[in-house]
Amino acid sequence: MEPAVNNAFSHTLRKILMVQAGLVVATAVVLALVKNHEYFLATLYGGAVIIVSTSYFGWRLKIATQSADNKPAVNTVELFKGIFIRFLLVIVLLALGLGWLKLEPAGVLSGFIVAQLAFWFSRSSYGMTRRK
Repeated sequence: MEPAVNNAFSHTLRKILMVQAGLVVATAVVLALVKNHEYFLATLYGGAVIIVSTSYFGWRLKIATQSADNKPAVNTVELFKGIFIRFLLVIVLLALGLGWLKLEPAGVLSGFIVAQLAFWFSRSSYGMTRRK
């Protein structure tokens, strides 16, 4: 990956992760005030599932673009492997939180959904110019 592309990628990933963490913590605090502390922990857990998933997929995407032999392409096998493992990771972590840890389902789903919404709120314009 070229240095400029790598900087843009890292900047975008950091921005998404910061927005996810901020939205999840804010939602957890609101639910803790409205409901109880069980919702706080469950919301943090649900958000953490997506934050871990985003971090993992960002790492896999970086690998997929680096292993394309410096061509302007993406190694699709690595990319699909990352997508598949990310999907499994989310399922396993949600099952762990809801089943074994017995966290409040509404709290887990709230954190999960809010963290997903962060993708919409964190659109990055790093290195881009706007047309007038």
